[in-house]
Amino acid sequence: MKLKFYTRPDCGLCTKAEALLAEGGFGNAYEKVNIESDLELLDRYGDKIPVIHNTETGEKLSWPFTASQVRELVAD
Repeated sequence: MKLKFYTRPDCGLCTKAEALLAEGGFGNAYEKVNIESDLELLDRYGDKIPVIHNTETGEKLSWPFTASQVRELVAD
């Protein structure tokens, strides 16, 4: 799986981003990662979530992003 979705519990923006991913056809095309379970991830993404990361290219999108931006991220 080449997409990671960095999130945390009770995050309203993360909920919106996940709905956008579902609407964009990315339903199960990503790995959801709770940043609160890893101090390094919490330090790196704590104030930037939600974040989508293409693990093959290294490119990332921080909120706000659109479904078309995610498609471009996947196409790269």
